Amino acid sequence: MNRILTQPATEPETPAGISPALHYALWPLRVAVVLFSSLSIAIIFPFAMLLHVLRRGLELLPGVRAGEDLAIRWYHRQVDRLGRRVLVDPRDEPILAAVLSLSLTAVPVFIAQLVLYKLNHLTLNIALLFAFYAFIFGPKLRAFARSFSALHQEGHRNGLKGKSPYQDLAGTSFFYAWLCVWTGLIPHAVGHVQNHHRENTGPLDNFGSARYNHANLWHFFCYMVRDVVYQQFMVTPYLYFKQHGRRKQAGIMIKGNIVYLLCLLPVLAYSPAIAFWYMLVPWGASNFISGLIHWSQHMFYGGREDSRNYVTNTITLLEKPVNFLNEGYHLSHHYRSGLHWTENPATFERMQPEMRAAGSMVFRDFGVVDIFCLVTLFRAFNTVARKLETWEPMTHAEKVALLKERLQPAPEFVRRRRPKRSAHRVAESEPETAAAKTAEEALA
Repeated sequence: MNRILTQPATEPETPAGISPALHYALWPLRVAVVLFSSLSIAIIFPFAMLLHVLRRGLELLPGVRAGEDLAIRWYHRQVDRLGRRVLVDPRDEPILAAVLSLSLTAVPVFIAQLVLYKLNHLTLNIALLFAFYAFIFGPKLRAFARSFSALHQEGHRNGLKGKSPYQDLAGTSFFYAWLCVWTGLIPHAVGHVQNHHRENTGPLDNFGSARYNHANLWHFFCYMVRDVVYQQFMVTPYLYFKQHGRRKQAGIMIKGNIVYLLCLLPVLAYSPAIAFWYMLVPWGASNFISGLIHWSQHMFYGGREDSRNYVTNTITLLEKPVNFLNEGYHLSHHYRSGLHWTENPATFERMQPEMRAAGSMVFRDFGVVDIFCLVTLFRAFNTVARKLETWEPMTHAEKVALLKERLQPAPEFVRRRRPKRSAHRVAESEPETAAAKTAEEALA
């Protein structure tokens, strides 16, 4: 049955009811954090795309692709043997593989940098840094997507057999925290599971973005400054739990910050340069990507009076050739977040009548970064419309019009504003730019 929330019609004027005076007093700091995150991703993303181009070029050489596939199959066979002994569910072998891959690549590079730092060899230091970014983020951010998907699933359930002392202390699994720290994220699983999934994009969901036009880059940065900064430090999830009398969960939000600081401070004392390039820059880039993910996975609030219905606003991405841990089936995951990730495709098939009634948005051959770039950055509506899977036959022009309507803010926020023309407003007759027309090729 379609679960429609019955909470107040609009979100609080300030996130989680933060004091307006404090909210505006923190404005310079919030802007500074978002600027740092933006500069960090401006370093990481071009490097990730360069790696993508280099990898595609290498795969053109005879035997490279076959050798790569052979090595990957061999690696997963070995991990599967280990997983059958240590995992609660052997189907979570890809999560264990992601943990081991990160541990066997990025971690040794980081240790090598700590050991060799005193040599003060510039070329060696740069080579190690680029190797670290390559292992953390990977070609087209695929390594980050793998780690992020693994920690996302691990945040919903503990994959290892038994219960570690760390889990008793910090409230989250060790695997989850390990992946978070190396990818630059403050552990936040309890906030994600017990706020985002509990409220399901409703007014009290501190990860929601119903008030914004998702085809507007300026609105995205407003979302980053107004909402995501508080998410980064677990402020709004903490306040949510505190306001609901859930002290244990509120305490876990504080512990997540402490865990990250306990990792950062010793490195900062040893070498501010290493702390900056190896921990703070990935932290900034990862938080930008995290905000991008939440923005993109729930972007279709417009044109629906039942916009608080998560079936309406949550996206499904039938991504090919990669859909790691079935992350593209995000609506299926929200529909039954307790299901194992391998069951999401079957859930998607079962809930299609409900999706049809809600006008749920489904796209093929897109990842989250792809749709963010094409919708919010380039406004390439023609390209996106060609990938839209509609429930009823529609012309291309009708698809474009539908996209522009559904990307608008939720109706309750539109009604509260005085109508005015804006340079950022998306008009139906707006032509696509040359950058938009080449966006699909750039992201391929």
